[in-house]
Amino acid sequence: MKKIILYLFLAFGLMSMNTISSIKNTAKSIVVAEKFDIKIKNDLADEVSVINAGSGGSYRLTKNATTTIKMEEGDKLHYYEKGKKGALILTATATMHGKVQLLSKIQK
Repeated sequence: MKKIILYLFLAFGLMSMNTISSIKNTAKSIVVAEKFDIKIKNDLADEVSVINAGSGGSYRLTKNATTTIKMEEGDKLHYYEKGKKGALILTATATMHGKVQLLSKIQK
C-alpha cells in the first residue's frame, strides 16, 4: 500500500513539473514598430525646418534638395518655426516608404 501511495505521489509530482515547464516555455512576442524612409524634396522657394512629432527629430530641408527622414506608421511631420511645432505637413504611412514626396504637394 505504501508503494502505491509513493507511486501516485511521484506521478502527480512529475505531472505538476511538466505543467510548470510548459508555462515557462510559452512563446513571448515582442512588437517592434517598423521604421521606413520617407524622402521629402523641398521644391519651394526657401529653406524650411521640420520636426518629426513621433521621434522628435528636427530636420532642415534645403531648397531643391531631397532629405530622407526615418518615420514610423502614424508619425506626424510638422513645420518647425521659432522652436515650436507648427502646421502639419504629413502623417506617415507605409506606402510612402522610399518614395519622394514633393513638399509643395504634401503641405496642408
